Amino acid sequence: MTRLETALTLGAATLASAGIAAASHHLWWETTVFLGVAAFLAEGASRERHHRRARQREIAIRLERLARGEAVIEPPQPCCSFWASSDGAVHGHDCTRPPAARTSLSLAEQQALAEITAHYDEDTAA
Repeated sequence: MTRLETALTLGAATLASAGIAAASHHLWWETTVFLGVAAFLAEGASRERHHRRARQREIAIRLERLARGEAVIEPPQPCCSFWASSDGAVHGHDCTRPPAARTSLSLAEQQALAEITAHYDEDTAA
């Protein structure tokens, strides 16, 4: 267990016991709040454990592929916080890509690029 999983689990257990104590004194609103937050923390601990096991599984698969001599293809690394949602458009201020790669192409630039690509494909096919 990681520290985060331990903290979330202990928090959930503490709040659940506080909820049970509140229920024994017929404090129903407080019981609901304590048990609701305990359930939220328990779900967080479960999610964290799932992600940790998925990371460990991925590492084991990579090590197994390396042991067999297979090539391991690395996924592209994010360049900034907007990497996943930007679809290649202008990124955030913390982007590490070169400025030319951060801008979107105009329609004329897209057409020129398509012509160059088509010309290049014709040359390589011949």
